[in-house]
Amino acid sequence: MRAPVFFASCLAVAVAVAVAACGEASPDKQPTPPEAIQSPGVWLTTNGSYEVYLVWVTGPQTGMDNVVRMNIRPLGNATLPLQQLTVTPWMTVHGHGSGNVQPLVESRLDSAAGIYLVSNIFFVMSGPWDLKIALTDGTTSGAVVIPVTVPGI
Repeated sequence: MRAPVFFASCLAVAVAVAVAACGEASPDKQPTPPEAIQSPGVWLTTNGSYEVYLVWVTGPQTGMDNVVRMNIRPLGNATLPLQQLTVTPWMTVHGHGSGNVQPLVESRLDSAAGIYLVSNIFFVMSGPWDLKIALTDGTTSGAVVIPVTVPGI
């Protein structure tokens, strides 16, 4: 009969230590799930740079129309809106993309503020993918590659 009491005591101590170690969250910062935002990509230009962040609206998943909100932040003398923006899903480890399915970049959110909606992103299989993002700001062209992990089913 002592084992359940000992186990309950150990569990209570472990929970108390875990809660104390967490500290308090800053009230002005909302927690963001780690899978919601991909690591930023950075495009360096001669007059500044751009940071590109992805926030998944749907996905990333296989066999569906994935949608992502793309936030592009200019740094230095880099300017917005961009003249051209294309997105290409590419699975480097297998050397292929998504076939004839081409993502659709929409500037309807706020291209002057660097916020774009990209839909029709199709991943044909799970695993490590890259989103190759080609940018043109009117004078310079460049690319950002952001790794995306598509989970298995």
